[in-house]
Amino acid sequence: MEKDFLQEFINRATKENEAKIAQEKRKKYFQEVGRKGGLKTKENKKLDKVISIRMTNSEYETLIQKQEKYPLKLSTYIRNILFEKELKINEFQTDEVLLQYGNHFKKITNLLRNREWNVFENKKEILAKIENVVDLIYQYLYSKTQRDE
Repeated sequence: MEKDFLQEFINRATKENEAKIAQEKRKKYFQEVGRKGGLKTKENKKLDKVISIRMTNSEYETLIQKQEKYPLKLSTYIRNILFEKELKINEFQTDEVLLQYGNHFKKITNLLRNREWNVFENKKEILAKIENVVDLIYQYLYSKTQRDE
């Protein structure tokens, strides 16, 4: 009876120990996979070269005035100007405005299609013109995105 109890106790202890070791191995495996895997880090070109220049106060002031038009740091602005990159900062704001106009025009057309707005004699002409404007806005925006790609 004591041998059965002892044997059972040893078997239970070994199983628990094996389960514990397996759990630790699993944990270490996923730690390793986490180190190796995951999202690739973006290869960011390091800006490690520094160039210092001297300029007069008036030159500096004109540079600052030109830079303030864009929400960029001075060094980024100078780098973009130097390498003749286009400064497309406010471009997305105009796109947002055009999208808002398109949405408002669609709301107007939905209101005009309602039965309550039968007062207008030239309702069909107004709807056609609004739909034409909305189509032109979306064509412009889609052509712009395709051109950028």
